[in-house]
Amino acid sequence: MPPTANTNAKRSRSRRARGSINAAGILSGAFEFCRDTPVDQLSMPRLAAFLDVGVTSIYWYYKSKRELLDAMTGQALSAFYEGMPPLRTGDWEDMLRGFFDDCHAALTADDLACDLVVRRIGATTRQEVVEAWPRAAELLDGLHAAGFPPLLAWHAFATLATYARGFLLTERPPEAAAPPEEFAFGINNIILGLRSLLPQQAHDRDVA
Repeated sequence: MPPTANTNAKRSRSRRARGSINAAGILSGAFEFCRDTPVDQLSMPRLAAFLDVGVTSIYWYYKSKRELLDAMTGQALSAFYEGMPPLRTGDWEDMLRGFFDDCHAALTADDLACDLVVRRIGATTRQEVVEAWPRAAELLDGLHAAGFPPLLAWHAFATLATYARGFLLTERPPEAAAPPEEFAFGINNIILGLRSLLPQQAHDRDVA
């Protein structure tokens, strides 16, 4: 049986010339692919077909899907960090609440960034956070200035980050002008718990 026209078309389809794709192009293509396809459905062969390159061209730059996802996550984290607005003014409670409200707003505005970033929020050490995320370092400094001992300041950040991460992993509300009431309720209750852990002089400063 002679081949059909479609078969001929597939056989005659030309691919990019070798060397016409690079690491940046693959990374950009992976983001474009995942805008319409869930991240967990990304595979090297599917991405190669999407980019119209041989799969070995992708493996030349990224040895595994895990390595490619790490590169995507790194780029998404950088954009997320840079896009966070300045710390809000007010007392330490307003500063903490505003910081994590802004985190929620930034991540729910971009589903793909949220999928990539949310598992990494709160999952690193204090030193890694301070080095990679100037806005978080400013938050910790602000808590120190408000009377938080260093370990308690980190506990406050890590606890709220873990809560925000868990909320976004299980409850992905549509983009909204403000975080949902359930998210705000959890943040406020954690902040209430932190009050009881503060040294007395910090309480006195808040009252003054």
